[in-house]
Amino acid sequence: MQMAITFMAVVAGMVFSLAVALLAEEFIFGQVFRLFFVRQSVQQSVPQFVRQTVGAETEQKG
Repeated sequence: MQMAITFMAVVAGMVFSLAVALLAEEFIFGQVFRLFFVRQSVQQSVPQFVRQTVGAETEQKG
């Protein structure tokens, strides 16, 4: 039982340390949370049309 409590304390300490590091980095640079929570616009690609050649005698005039 003591090992389980020790393991939980170590994991909690690591999570707390990571949270403090992210918070400090956010205050210093201000870019971290923007990467995770900003909606990114998805660019839809427009299908490219295939250029086809037409013979001189069948070319449409108009």
